[in-house]
Formats: sequence, structure tokens, C-alpha cells
Amino acid sequence: MYGTAFEKCTGCSEKVAEAYVADREEFLLKVCNTPDFLENLTGLTQLNVEMANLDIQSFGSDDFE
Repeated sequence: MYGTAFEKCTGCSEKVAEAYVADREEFLLKVCNTPDFLENLTGLTQLNVEMANLDIQSFGSDDFE
């Protein structure tokens, strides 16, 4: 199976790879000591906030009447 890397993947995204190569020791310390470090680095935290806001907006929509 083959696919392109998801830009927000906490395992294989370009941001994760670049951060690891730039300073491996510091990267590993942050990953181990900060539970949401990878999600913040890749933008998953912001994506989840945006998705939650979309869900909230849809409940306020008149489309469901």
C-alpha cells in the first residue's frame, strides 16, 4: 500500500521529520514530556478546534427545520 503523507500526521509529516532532523535530542524530550507537542507542531490541535466549531455552527443552522 502506498499513499502520500498527511501534512498533519504526527508520525510522517514533513514538519515532524524536519523538527527531528533539526535537533533530535530536544525533539525527543519535547515529545516525551509534552503530551500535545506533536499535535500542536503538525496543526492537528487547530484542525480539531476548527472541526468542533463547524459542528457547533451546524447545530445553529436553519437547514435542519
